[in-house]
Amino acid sequence: MNPIESHKWEKRVLIFSSSSPTNVGYKRQEQMLSKGKKGMKERDLIIYKLYDEHWLGPKNKKISKKEADAIRKAYDIPEGTFTVTLIGKDGTIKLQKDDIVSPREIFGLIDSMPMRKQEMNSNHSTDKKGKL
Repeated sequence: MNPIESHKWEKRVLIFSSSSPTNVGYKRQEQMLSKGKKGMKERDLIIYKLYDEHWLGPKNKKISKKEADAIRKAYDIPEGTFTVTLIGKDGTIKLQKDDIVSPREIFGLIDSMPMRKQEMNSNHSTDKKGKL
């Protein structure tokens, strides 16, 4: 029932948990990430937002309470707290903090992962081939 499992090996997932979208930490986190949309796309990163009363998947599409509960259970994300969780393409937790995380920190962590290094190398060699 955990919808994040459907993204395994295709997408990295950033999960924001907050009591509501008006939470100060959440609002700051969202503002910071809105500046990093290009970097998110390059890194195959999608966002899930879990609030206490409603839940959103990628592109702000509503998900069910059952799906949200499955996500919370799978990644040990308590309700009512501000938490940022990064899930790698392999489906495991790469980062979990109860504080704001800068796009630089998120992107740096992703870029240090072996799978991301392979992606960058294959994109770089594709770019070279395309220019010849």
